[in-house]
This record gives sequence, structure tokens and C-alpha cells, in this order.
Amino acid sequence: MSLYGALFSGVSGLQAQSSAMGAIADNVTNVNTSGYKSTTVNFQTLVTKQASTTKYSAGGVQSKPRQGIDVQGLLQSTSSATDISISGNGMFIVNEAGDPGTGDIYAYTRAGSFKVDKEGYLQNVSGFYMQGWPLQTYDGSTQAVTKTINDDTYMKAYQNSQGDTVYINDNIVDSTNLRPLNLKTIGGTAVASTTISMGANLPSEDDVGSTHKTDVLIYDSLGGAHNINHTWTKRASNGWDLSVVPPEGSESIVIEDQNTERNNYMSLGRLDFTSVPDSGTSMTMELGGNTYTIDFTTADSTAMHQDTITIGGTPADGNTVTLDGVTYELDTDSTVTAGNIAVTVATGANTSTVAAALASAMETQMDSARGKGSWVSVNASVISVNNTSASYANVTDGGVAGGGMTATVAANAVAATTNLDIKVSSRSLSQVMDELGEKIQSILQYEFDGVPDSPPNTWAERIAGENAVVFHNVDTSDSLTVDATGLTTAGVDAVMQTTSFDVEAVNSTINWTQSTNHAVAFNGDGTPDSFFGTDEATASDPTIQYKIAWANGAEDMDGSTSPALQVSLGNYNVADGITQFGGNYQINYISQNGAAFGNYAGLSINSEGIVTALFDNGVTRPVFQIPVATMVNPNGMESLSGNVWIETDFSGQPTVREAGSAGAGTTNQSALEASTVDLGEEFTSMITTQRAYSAAAKIISTSDEMLEELLRVKR
Repeated sequence: MSLYGALFSGVSGLQAQSSAMGAIADNVTNVNTSGYKSTTVNFQTLVTKQASTTKYSAGGVQSKPRQGIDVQGLLQSTSSATDISISGNGMFIVNEAGDPGTGDIYAYTRAGSFKVDKEGYLQNVSGFYMQGWPLQTYDGSTQAVTKTINDDTYMKAYQNSQGDTVYINDNIVDSTNLRPLNLKTIGGTAVASTTISMGANLPSEDDVGSTHKTDVLIYDSLGGAHNINHTWTKRASNGWDLSVVPPEGSESIVIEDQNTERNNYMSLGRLDFTSVPDSGTSMTMELGGNTYTIDFTTADSTAMHQDTITIGGTPADGNTVTLDGVTYELDTDSTVTAGNIAVTVATGANTSTVAAALASAMETQMDSARGKGSWVSVNASVISVNNTSASYANVTDGGVAGGGMTATVAANAVAATTNLDIKVSSRSLSQVMDELGEKIQSILQYEFDGVPDSPPNTWAERIAGENAVVFHNVDTSDSLTVDATGLTTAGVDAVMQTTSFDVEAVNSTINWTQSTNHAVAFNGDGTPDSFFGTDEATASDPTIQYKIAWANGAEDMDGSTSPALQVSLGNYNVADGITQFGGNYQINYISQNGAAFGNYAGLSINSEGIVTALFDNGVTRPVFQIPVATMVNPNGMESLSGNVWIETDFSGQPTVREAGSAGAGTTNQSALEASTVDLGEEFTSMITTQRAYSAAAKIISTSDEMLEELLRVKR
């Protein structure tokens, strides 16, 4: 009957308009909910099949709610660094658990109002946790999915609880391939130096032999700061040599040139002591197949400042030499054993013989004793004698407050002697010696026998001051080991030995070689022609490198676990680095890219979803990437409490993409997406819905009245 059909049609109208009013109510109440998508209710007819052409059977109406998940909301700026919005297609991937397991639900949202919870996780206001891809430095694995950020290569990977690296498949939504962002685990950071750039002017008017020194600050992988002492020495009118001292805390430093095969220019080793060795202790060194023993004895505080150097022959009586402004005189008297020379301070002496003259005089008188082909040199800080048939032994140095210095010259030794006696005291040893005869603070130098006819390859030892032993360019490729014996006190670790003095470390694989090329050879216009004997025609890139082995636990800068230091002194034939012009020695610039240890200070998020940790030392490090999930039909997703959705058969499976790629939207930091609700539209819809509801109710009441009239007909 049509009246009953009209009655039920009115009921369907009430139901449909009630649904519409419910959607309007949700929309209005969520007008300020970030990421909320307004719901519109559309209607469709319910049609009853018409059995007659003369009678009409009423059907009704059915509501069809539709949430506009794919509608972009306005972006509103905020002051929170963890507020994130998406501009364009896609949604954040979230989970109801901070560290998801297999049973925890993954959902999707546009609500990016995240805060850091007490565990360090990023959690939004609805309690869902941000999920994404951790980033690590690329390890070269073919399994890794890589990402290039600021010319550095990273990979999507993390370490599991067993310490194994897990490589992420970046299009799978599960607890293995998506991880929560936990800011508490970022901690601090330190950046090891990998590059040094130096620009300076070496004065063209300097005499040959002039030196200039500069310290260059670098950082190791632990964030420790170290100075590398650079000494420039002029060796020719347009040629300068470079020497460096291994920084404190290192085992060795090697300078390699810019050639493809990386030839050694200079190598130096270092052994640090944390205290002055006790009297009666000794240390052995294996070098070039020989074992050298160093005995430590306490210096007599009333003794003269004494060096003993084993050589052959006798220089002339009365020869003098000036060392550091103090005049010393060679004096043979009845108290000196035959073949020995005593060097005493000439009281009140006003004249002196320069070191070169003394060397010439000594060489002339000792030719017959030591034979041709050997050489003698004397300079402002060291007397060196080479004799391939002699041994050098009993080199001692004891500290005193004043007095003279005695140099003992002995006859040739018949058998090789390998004992080196060193007197030590609490005061610094002030002798200064290296392979070029230049002064280095608190270092003693010894020349070993059997070296070529050239300036001696040397071993230098530092006993006080910084308490470091420095090995200078010993000409052998054999390994170097140091042990401690004859100890008076136990309890301190020294190279896996128990000793009475603390030896921090020693390198056992140093390649002890040296080059004869100038570090820098200049053109006539003051620009560099070559570095370490190589010009632009041989090696287009002038960058040299330092390899540093650390004794303090830091990663070695040798190209294995950590890159070697790339050192730029400028370009060939260009005045943009090291130059030789008139004027004074001047540092124009020194730069390096390392940084000391720094604590986590904040984060930044770019348009690709890259989360970069900021540290208070100025270092930045990418740690995470926020993915964006897209759906074929996002409006077909099912809504859950908390302003999140899950996929359904109607929406299709999610595709996980990098933000800003393949149609996915970009991410915006310190911005939230506003609700898509328009109050004007909602109130207008409310009015029309109310009227429609009233009209449907009127249908019911009118149909009821008509039925009442029908009943009265029977009466």
C-alpha cells in the first residue's frame, strides 16, 4: 500500500538526515583538530520496483557518508620543532606501541603534532608513535638502500639487540623495516678531522736554514683536540722542507705525497710516558734486527749537564762552539782519558767558532781514524758523527741548574754496542735535536751506526716535558716493538707489560722511510711549482695526506676505519695556499673539518623527511628519514579513534615512499595541517538537514493522519 510505503519512506528520511546531522556534529566539534578530515554525507535513493503503471510504491533514501581524507588542509606554523605536516599526498606511518612487536597495529595519519615522551620516542597527541627509517653511514654493503645527503652517503639500516646490522627494505610496513624515532639514543657526537687547508707566506728573503713553525689543530674520532706542529725549513732559494711532530696521544704520523702510489715523505713515531721512569728501570727496542736497551738512572743533582757521544778521533784542543748562545770550548787536559775530549763552558767568553767551522776542524783531524766516506756535522743543537765501522753508546743526559757540558769522544768500538744509558730527573731535559739539526723542545737525539752517507736517519727520545719518545725517520721497514724490563715497581700497564712507568702505546708497523724532495718548490713568481717533488704534469691533484695512528683509543686516520687526513697547501702555480713572497712569515688561513665532542641540542627536518640531529659543537648528523605512505584510494580507508586510519580492501595496500618523490607529498617542520572543516558550510548544511529532517517527520505524521482517516471510514 502506498500509504505504508510513504510512512517508511519518511522513516528512511529521518535516518538519513540523522546521519547527516551526526557528521555535521563531528565536523563542528573537530574544527580545531589537527589533521582532521571533514565528513560529508551524500544521499542515494532506495527504489521499490513498480508493479503497476498506475500506482506508485514509495522507496526512500539512504545516507552515504564520505570522509575527504585526500583533501589538503591549510598549513599553520607553530613554534615546536617536532610539529610536522605533509603538503601533498600521503600520510605518516604510526604505531600504537613505541617499540612495535608483531601484534601491534600500524596506522596512518595526517596529525603531525608530535612530542617527545619520557622514553625519548616521538609520540603524537593521540598516543601514536612515529615510524620511519634509521640512517647510518654507508658501509659499502650491496644489501643497503642508500641515500645521499650533502654529498655524503648514508644507508637505511640499524643495529639490532645482538649488534648485527639490519638493512631496511624501504617498501615494507613491519617491525623489521620500520623503526620508531627515539631521540634519547642519539647521544653526543664527535667528528674526526678529515681535511686540513693551510695558506701561509714563506719569506723569500729568509736565509737557507731559516725555520718557521705553526700548530694546526685537529680532532680525533673521540673528539679529542690535538696540535700537529709544522716546521718549515728553507733548504734552497726556492725550496722549503716540512717536518711535523706526532701529536700528543698518537703513535705515529706519516706524510704521503700526492702521487697515486702515495710515496712516503716523512714518518715519525711517538711513545708517551705519563711519568718519568724510575731509576733502575730499562726499556728494550727491536729495530732493524738489533735489540737496543735503554737504562734509566737517577741524575745527580750536583752533576754537570753531560752528553756522551761515541765517535772516533780527536779534535784540536781549544776549539769552541756556540750552542744556544752559550760558548763551549774543547779542552784536552791530563784529567781526560786519551782519545776523549772534554767540553766546558768558557767563562766570560765573547767569541765563538760557528758550528760548521768546528765540524770542519773535527773532520780534518779525524779522517785517519774514521776513514773516508763518513762525515761529521756540528750545529746549534747537536753534534753528529757518522762512521759505518763504529758504534754509538752510553748517551746520557742528567739535568742540573747550571754548569758546563762534557762531550766524550772515544775510539772506535770493536763490537756493536746497543746500550743507551739515560739519566733522568724531575726537571725537563732541554737538549733539542732532530734529523735536520733543528731544535725540538725536550728531545734527545741519537744517531745509530750503519746509516748511508747522508744526513743521519735518527731515533729521538723525549723523556720529560711531555714525557714522549719520538722516533724520527729510522731507515728500515722492519717492525718496531718496545718492551720494559728490570723494573723496580709493579702495577702499571706498559705495552702489555707490568712496569713502573706508564707507556700508553707504541706502533709496531710503522714504515720508516724519508724523501729527499723539497716539500714545496716555488716558481720565480712565488707560486708553488711542485709539492714533494711532484708537479702538475705528474699529479693534477696537489692534495697530500697524513696518516696518524692513535694511542688513545681513537680510530686510526689511515684510510682503513677512518679516512686519512687530506692536506691542502694550495694549487700548483696559483697563490692560493703556500707562497714565497717578500715580507714576513704570515699565516693566511688554517681550516679543518673536525669537531670536539658535542651533546644533542635539537633536530631539523627537511622537505624529504630527513631528520638531522643538531649538536652544541656545531655538528649536524642525519639520523632518520620520515617516510610517506600513499594509497590508491585513501578515502576508502577505515577510520579509528585517534585521528588515524587503517587500510581496507577499498583503499588498497600502502606504498611507502620518500617524501617528495613519486607523487608523495613533502614534509614541513614546525607546521601542522589544520582541520578541513568549514564552519560556514557546516552551519548551512545543519539548516538544510534540520529542514529535511522536519520534512521527513511531516511525511510520517501526514501518512499517519491519512491512515487515521482510513480507519474512520470503517466506523
